[in-house]
Amino acid sequence: MEVKTSLTLKGGFSLTSWFREAASSGHALEWKVIRRLYQDQSPYQRIEVLELETFGIALILDGIMQTTSGDEFIYHEMLAHVPLLAHPRPQRVLIIGGGDGGLAREVLRHPEVEELTLVEIDRMVVEVAMKYLPEHTRALSDSRLVIRYADGSRFLKDTSNHRRFDVILVDSTDPEGTGPGRWLYTQAFHDDVLLSLRGEGIFAQQTGTPFFNPEVMTQVAQSLIQRFAWAGVYWAAVPSYPGGFFTFSVGSMGPQVSEPRRDLAEATKWYSSDVHRQAFVLPPYFKRRLPLSINRGVARERV
Repeated sequence: MEVKTSLTLKGGFSLTSWFREAASSGHALEWKVIRRLYQDQSPYQRIEVLELETFGIALILDGIMQTTSGDEFIYHEMLAHVPLLAHPRPQRVLIIGGGDGGLAREVLRHPEVEELTLVEIDRMVVEVAMKYLPEHTRALSDSRLVIRYADGSRFLKDTSNHRRFDVILVDSTDPEGTGPGRWLYTQAFHDDVLLSLRGEGIFAQQTGTPFFNPEVMTQVAQSLIQRFAWAGVYWAAVPSYPGGFFTFSVGSMGPQVSEPRRDLAEATKWYSSDVHRQAFVLPPYFKRRLPLSINRGVARERV
């Protein structure tokens, strides 16, 4: 939430800056800052870029850590490859959010993908990422990618998008507060998602850490299981996020997402077919917060 400066005794006094983010009223994370690279206010949010001692370059929106060059591959690989490798043929993919480019990079590693539409509300996020996060954004010049600067929830209401996409991924800010991401966690938004998927379509979004915000995972899981033929929750260990244990919720109109259909030809840093399967194994502590049928599937009529 803030960058603070403190005095540290180490062979004499020296100034040390730390970025601090409160995970809850009783817990906070801190990162040692080497320097601030960028800070400005867009029409939608405050954008900061910091260079951190351990995690590299970090993008921060409204005081909340979004991604770091040190561990971003975990989040982006798991959000992209789990749903895409469970789909029989993911030709058309939609990303809502994801302006830092990391998720698009992973999606475009799939040769089956013929068209990727990235809908980002804040143009400034993309511009800042292209300047300071080159590893994130190296795929943004891919000819299969089209970037639309628009509100993702309104984009899906356009009837021309109905039954258009094979996979829809949401890479957004958390739903807390009044930011643009809050609408992407509602039942009305999930209704629009369902209308925009075709065939055996799959939808996935990040649902945060159940240690500090369990209601996000619970509410999204309940919404998806009411709408999709199969719904599940999976997880990954992301060091720069509160609690480390980070969840993703997924709904499918056809295939069971917990089982990959094929392997990814390119080498990955975190994802593998074994990691894919094991990510759906949830500790009892978290399973108790979810519908009993999650990760099993319940037959639903399609809208």
